[in-house]
Amino acid sequence: MVRDENVQRPKRILVIADPESPLSRERGLVGLKGGYEIFWYSLTKAELEGVVSALTPPLRHPHWVSALSSPWFLRDVIHRVRPGLIHVHFAYQGVDNLIISQFRPIILTVMGGDILQEQRFHGVRTWLIKKILNAAEVITSKSSFMDEALNQIGDYSQKIRRVTWGVDTQKFRPGLDSRFLRERLNIQPEDLVIFCPRICQPFYNKHLVIQAFASFVRQSEPRFKAKLIISELFADEAYGQYLRTLVAKCGLKEQVRFVGTIPHEEMPAYFNLADIMVATPPSDGMPQSLYEAMACGSYPILGDLRQYKELLQDGVNGRLVPVGDVRALAEVIIQSVLDPQQRKWAAVINRQRVMEMADKDVQERLVNTLYDEVWQKYKRISARS
Repeated sequence: MVRDENVQRPKRILVIADPESPLSRERGLVGLKGGYEIFWYSLTKAELEGVVSALTPPLRHPHWVSALSSPWFLRDVIHRVRPGLIHVHFAYQGVDNLIISQFRPIILTVMGGDILQEQRFHGVRTWLIKKILNAAEVITSKSSFMDEALNQIGDYSQKIRRVTWGVDTQKFRPGLDSRFLRERLNIQPEDLVIFCPRICQPFYNKHLVIQAFASFVRQSEPRFKAKLIISELFADEAYGQYLRTLVAKCGLKEQVRFVGTIPHEEMPAYFNLADIMVATPPSDGMPQSLYEAMACGSYPILGDLRQYKELLQDGVNGRLVPVGDVRALAEVIIQSVLDPQQRKWAAVINRQRVMEMADKDVQERLVNTLYDEVWQKYKRISARS
């Protein structure tokens, strides 16, 4: 009897990712363009266009009950869906890693926070993360820095593939109309805008940005009128309240705008509104917000982390400052504001680098090529078994 290879290995991907993350939602659907069916598994359910089924454990409340029941439910999902491959976005999926690591093939996308010791790679998590790293057929990494972090955990050099995922350079581009944001946020046309886009949690040091901005305001007004925009993505409630208290204490209520969780479709307008983008976490992978800022012409000021130097040269196409040094950050903001011509040159350089390294269309074709290679390999294995 001739074996039907497609039955043995369906052209079907089970995505395991957080659907509340705009980036995970976008990346998880890339396989649709390659002709794959997409199933989605997560602890929280989301309506996702193009997904055959969004699967969650039946016990959703309280959250820890779902987390504990998830491995058994996930095992059943894998047997019912019979995916041709599993794509896991973020290497730490809790105890689910034990189930996922039993399946072949796995494509794993690491983000940075999952494999860096100063973030999640410590304690019992190290064992769970190693399980999935060892089981993965392919590990996608956004930078040489992340390659090195992976190879400090184990010898994964033969598995690593460079995928930056990229940005939509038609949506994220300079010259977009951001007047609606100026009107919404009561920002005048002559105001200089500084944007702090990262997650609103203590790790991301938004309080230090506020302190540096306060110093900048004291030194620059009335010559420059400036506004600071604070994103509140995945906000820690207590930290958010602390930031508001800090703003009031610094006398910045008129200059600072807290904007909640920004819809992803509005991010291009925010980066066009922003003259300067600031982010200074003590550790990082390669943030998508950096590519987005560079694509739109927003001038990046970041912490002096080695990984950023793969994209930025201090004083050429951005600025790098010692993490935690509020005075240095304030001084760099002032220097950057005083040199608009340098910011214009940086915008040209940064746009070109994004086009070369992080064009979304190119990256999506690369991902689907990886899917095809892995799926075809295991389809042949299934046919022989």
